[in-house]
Formats: sequence, structure tokens, C-alpha cells
Amino acid sequence: MHDKILLITAICYLLGVILLYVAVTGHSNGKRLLAAGFTLIGVIFHAWAEAQHWWIPTVPHVSLLNVLSLCALVTVVIPLVTYPLKNSLFDASLIALPISVVILVTEGLIYAPALEITHTSAGMKVHIITSIVAFGVLSIAGVYALFVTLIDHLLRQHRFNSLVQTLPALDTLEELLIHLIWAGFAVLTVSLVTGLIFVSDLFGQHLGHKTILSIFAWLIFALLIWGRWKKGWRGRVAVRMTLTGIAILLLSYFGSKLVLEIFLQRSWSI
Repeated sequence: MHDKILLITAICYLLGVILLYVAVTGHSNGKRLLAAGFTLIGVIFHAWAEAQHWWIPTVPHVSLLNVLSLCALVTVVIPLVTYPLKNSLFDASLIALPISVVILVTEGLIYAPALEITHTSAGMKVHIITSIVAFGVLSIAGVYALFVTLIDHLLRQHRFNSLVQTLPALDTLEELLIHLIWAGFAVLTVSLVTGLIFVSDLFGQHLGHKTILSIFAWLIFALLIWGRWKKGWRGRVAVRMTLTGIAILLLSYFGSKLVLEIFLQRSWSI
């Protein structure tokens, strides 16, 4: 049943991204609305699939792929909920949806060792939730950083195609990017603080490398925010720092977890 739900979700996301691409290149608001509709249906099924790991069992059983899938769900939900807004982030789904499809297919086909989450305190729950939300928000920031890079490249090449003409202006995208970084940075701060307070033994639970890398990512985003405020950093500098911070976050969580669970057959709780 779980695999069927993942398949339905992947199909909805694929239809959503195809319709969104048609809408972006053909200036069709009707197609964009249909894309949002299929994405919403996919989100509902995606949430149902993840609930079977995180909320329905008495003791949650989650693996690397389940966590990655939940992050993918967050990255799809964030632009979707902005659909009715004037400065909508929904066009970022052009990248978020295909990535989510790949993750869903991988989750359905590949087995990864599951970790039981038992005796979790309220503080640890806050840490887990904020970690996932921070990654989701900053991933969307990364999507917009890629949009900024693409549009900047096309403008420099004087290639004013329908994609460039449909998307928001470069300055608008940069403003949205920095707002997303602010939001993600705030949640990441809560995640790090709660982790340092409520995790009893960082090195005993194999969390030392993850914590250190997460702090490095936090410092990069803090520097970017300071540079934007004091020095007016934007454009390529902002994009490179954003992508660097996200890459370190990816390495801190999924890189260390991949090595522990897949190669060493161990978990963070040991």
C-alpha cells in the first residue's frame, strides 16, 4: 500500500511539473492552476505516505530515505502555499517537483535501515522538526539561487526567451531569495540551539560531525545576511554563498547519515 501511495504521489508531481512548464513557457494561468491542483493532490498523498513512518506507528520507524522524503515534502509545500500570493514562489516547483519525484522513486525501490525514535522529549521533537523545516526552507532558497543563476546567465547572453520573460524580475528573485534565507536561518538557529541543549551525547550518538558541519553552514548564512545588510552583497556572491551553505547542510545530515546507515550499518542512536 505504501509503495502505491508513493507511485500516485510521483505521478501527480510529474503532471504538476509538466503543466507548470507549459504554463511558464506559454503564459497560461489555467495550466498553472491545474499544476497547483495536481501538486496539492500529490502533497496530500505524500503526507499520507510519510505519516505511516512518523505519526501512525506507536514507535516511529524512519530511515535516511524517509527523512529525505519528508524534506522533499516540505520543499514542495512551501512554494505551493504561496501560490495565491502576489510574489508567489510556485515557479520554484519546476525544480522542486522533479527532485521530489526522484526521491519518491528511490524511497520506493531501495531499502534503507530504519531507526526507532523512542523516548523522545519535547525538546528533541522541536529539534527534529526545526531541522527538517530549516532544510526545506533553505532548499527552496537554493532553488531560487539556481533561478537567479539561470536568468543572470541568459540575460548576459541576451537570450530573452519565454522562460525569462515569464519569471519575476531578477531583482525580485534576489529579494525573495534573501527573505527565504532569513527564514531558514532563523529556524536553523532554533534547530542548532535545541540540538546542543537536548542531545545528551553528541559524539556517543555519532552527531559530532553533523553538528560541526551544521554550524559551518549556519556561519555561512550568517555571513551572507551580514554582508547583504552591511555591504549590499547580491548577485553571484549571494548565490554562491547560498549554494555553499546548502551543500554543507546536505553533507552534514545526509552525508554523515549515509555513511553510518548504509556503509557502517550503524545509526545516530547507537
